[in-house]
Amino acid sequence: MRDGTTSRYYLSRRGVAYVLAVVLPVLGTLLTWYIPGLHALPYALHFLAVVFVGSLGGLPPALLTVALAVFTRMGLGAALPQSATPIHLEIPRALVLTAAALLVWLMNWSRLRSERKLGAALAALQERSDTLAETLNSSQCASWTIDLDSGMSARWHAGSYPVFGRPFAELEPLPSLRPLLHPEDQPRLDGLVELMRSTSETVVFEHRVPWPNGDLHWLEMRGTRVSGRPCVWRGVTVDVTKRKLSEAALLRAEKLAAMGRLASTVAHEINNPLEAVTNLLYLAHADPGLGDETRAYIATAETELARLGNITRLTLGFVRNNATVSNVEMSAVVDDVLSIFRHRLDTKNVSVERSYHPDVRVRIAPHELRQIATNLIANAVDAVASTGARIAIHICREDSIAVIQVEDNGVGIAAANLQRIFEPFFSTKEEVGTGIGLWVTRELVEKNGGRIFVHSRGPDAISSDDLPAGTTTRFRVELPLATL
Repeated sequence: MRDGTTSRYYLSRRGVAYVLAVVLPVLGTLLTWYIPGLHALPYALHFLAVVFVGSLGGLPPALLTVALAVFTRMGLGAALPQSATPIHLEIPRALVLTAAALLVWLMNWSRLRSERKLGAALAALQERSDTLAETLNSSQCASWTIDLDSGMSARWHAGSYPVFGRPFAELEPLPSLRPLLHPEDQPRLDGLVELMRSTSETVVFEHRVPWPNGDLHWLEMRGTRVSGRPCVWRGVTVDVTKRKLSEAALLRAEKLAAMGRLASTVAHEINNPLEAVTNLLYLAHADPGLGDETRAYIATAETELARLGNITRLTLGFVRNNATVSNVEMSAVVDDVLSIFRHRLDTKNVSVERSYHPDVRVRIAPHELRQIATNLIANAVDAVASTGARIAIHICREDSIAVIQVEDNGVGIAAANLQRIFEPFFSTKEEVGTGIGLWVTRELVEKNGGRIFVHSRGPDAISSDDLPAGTTTRFRVELPLATL
């Protein structure tokens, strides 16, 4: 497109030059004959015409100007014999005009060649700039220059990827990058500045940036000092969010694998003495000499051993995936789990409200539903206070969906944590939490074709219109109803 425009431009210039090559010689001859002051310099105007036309259109229009200049003077001399100039004088003047045309052409040719070279260089530079811009965008990279004497304000190069989630026109007026960084990373910026002032090696600085849409991105800044200018640095900033997420996912996978191996080993080692104690209690219970009080104690011990056996089965279920599915009544499983938590509920004086629709069944492995209910109820028990504590459990059907909701009036979940509570190893219970309960719950729910939701009115006063008065947190699990 640029080459076509240039060609049309030069063609239009040459067309105008040919028109002037015809007009100017005639006009110059007439003015020379009718202005007495020009009689002594008969070819002055023609010389100017040759120079102008030659500069505009090159050699051919200039030679045409020379020819028409001579022709018009000779023709006018024939028409006005008293004004004719001897032929031996006209020939040298014509040669002078021709030499002027050649000189102008040579100068013009040199200028045009320089213009074409400059145009080609500019076109190549523009192509490289476009390639660099495309590369920066495709690699999610931004190129910058920083002058430490003027603070940490960066000049961003055209075409850079918007690594801060904002147009660079908003960033360049800022005196420093500090306000753009995550609050926890801002203090490290001072150390980076000191390092850049004291070293000539490449510096690498990773930091987080909250985007205007609420996303949190990881950026990696790499820069080198400009030779001869110790306070000026050039470099790039790359969005490494995907890499960080991959590293975090790999670390979680390694932790989960290690936890799975540990859980399997512990559960297996517990089952062996557990089975022995269960058999001994059975034999002791069969002794006819035991009193009623002792038999009651043994019965309680058997109940607690059964509870411990259930815990080990749940632990093994965490690492095994060979369970058999069946149609399970949700209320029966939830009541069974509540019986396991009876001691903790009584200790904290927790009031439990139950609202069950009859015969709500889902097709799932029983121990998986039990684990889902266990995790939700355990979190509710941990969240409520020791006075005025209340937990409400609702089981119902909505069209083809079975729903279980666990509500509590505990401390609630902060808004900043709501998006992370289903991540493995993330826990707000620093002393007792492992951070895998809700993650396992979501995995089990989604494995069985369901969904899990959470609504909370947290300690930061973020309210949820979906929660009734007196309720701070609600977990809602939806699973497909079992078909008969």
